[in-house]
Amino acid sequence: MTGKLGIGIITYNRKDILQTTISSIFRHTKTPFEFVVADDGSSDGTPDLLKQLNVPHVTGRNKGISWNRNRVLWYLKEEKGCDWILILEDDCFPSTFGWELPWIEALERYGHVNYMPEITIEIDNDITSGSGTAEDPFIAPMHQAFCVGYHAKALSYVGYLDVRFEKYGEEHVEHTQRFLRAGYGGLSQYLSPERGQLFYLRGGLDTLPSHSHGNPEIAQRNQAIHNSIRHEPLYRHPWRTDEQMFEFREEIATALTRPPVEPPSDPQLFNSIISLGGDGIVNRAIKDNFHWAGLGLFDQFLVPFHTLTAFLQHNFAGLLSTTCLYGYHDALRCRDTLTIYHNCLDKPAHVHASVEMFHEQLPALQYRFRSMIQEMDELCHKTQRVLFIRSWRDGLYYKGQHRPDHSATPDFRALTDAIAARYPELDFRIMFVNFGNAYVDDPRMIFANTRTPDDSTAEEELAGWKDLFSKHRITLLQNR
Repeated sequence: MTGKLGIGIITYNRKDILQTTISSIFRHTKTPFEFVVADDGSSDGTPDLLKQLNVPHVTGRNKGISWNRNRVLWYLKEEKGCDWILILEDDCFPSTFGWELPWIEALERYGHVNYMPEITIEIDNDITSGSGTAEDPFIAPMHQAFCVGYHAKALSYVGYLDVRFEKYGEEHVEHTQRFLRAGYGGLSQYLSPERGQLFYLRGGLDTLPSHSHGNPEIAQRNQAIHNSIRHEPLYRHPWRTDEQMFEFREEIATALTRPPVEPPSDPQLFNSIISLGGDGIVNRAIKDNFHWAGLGLFDQFLVPFHTLTAFLQHNFAGLLSTTCLYGYHDALRCRDTLTIYHNCLDKPAHVHASVEMFHEQLPALQYRFRSMIQEMDELCHKTQRVLFIRSWRDGLYYKGQHRPDHSATPDFRALTDAIAARYPELDFRIMFVNFGNAYVDDPRMIFANTRTPDDSTAEEELAGWKDLFSKHRITLLQNR
């Protein structure tokens, strides 16, 4: 029997028992395996513990059991290519060497299987038949999730847990019932699927007493959700919206990337901070954190990374080109440069921009932009040390603020060299923000991420920028 084993733990605010579970897995597992811990936004120091232990882990905001279990399933199935996936809750741990062997055999036979603790057998014995082995599993109608096994082939038909469930309750029940409907993990009773008979294993594991994070009110809401979606199609993605997809991708990408470069311990001192755009939030963040309005040039328009480089290389030629303008939502876009003019026209807020309006105001725009560029040049020629900031997002109506994994990586060195050529005497740094795990070994470049989800409000984004500036110890010496 050939295949690849993956083992994961889901945890939330149980740091003390988590370490016991991790050590037990590595001590008692005979088969080579991929490993990951999914932390659901713990506030008790769990993320720091996982870093100290140097174990792979996925984390993010507190999103509930469905989302957290999906973190493990995706990581082990999609990223690590595991065939047999075992997920333990943080209060369940192996106690027998080679405990995983019957699970692998059971998954090859049934595609999905659950664990039944001895205490359950003693207190709530509802077993229809079986002996709890891979060859002869318990058959029982109850649902438990101390340890759950999934075969990748079965997951390909059934998919992930439904993220409409809040926090705790019903999510595993509904997921298991979809396995039954697909012919895995038990005996589905089609006239009454909620009473389907499940396959269970016994032995090889133990559990610790722990405090539940659920409550009756959430359980009732989840029961109502379960009833409303009972007959929907089998397969579910780990997200429901585009925003959720980007947040999920960020979490997985972060788990797979190299350890982040530690910020310097000493303050990074600058005389001026200049936004190179990306979106309108950059200058707002600079104003809020350093009480300096900055230049405001890149508040006027949005410019793609490669166009920004070309502007700096060619003295901003083409910035106000009118040859290929067209309406772009409620803004204007230049087809040649892909520059979006969204905040530079003098017009009422409710009126959409038009090409005619742009032509009418072009002389005033040319004067304003030339003045701002001249101000930037004068500042960079007389200032000792400047921090430029460029954020990833350069599309006005693109929701994601962080660069998705596998998307095109811009030429950081070309932009840096263009600034160095324009201001040859200037001591400067460029902070590239939210470009994911991108990195260039160049002392002029700083790479950082705000780590706020893509579906954040403006206030949450600004809070993320504040934390970023604090973490990197960015200090402005001369407020202007």
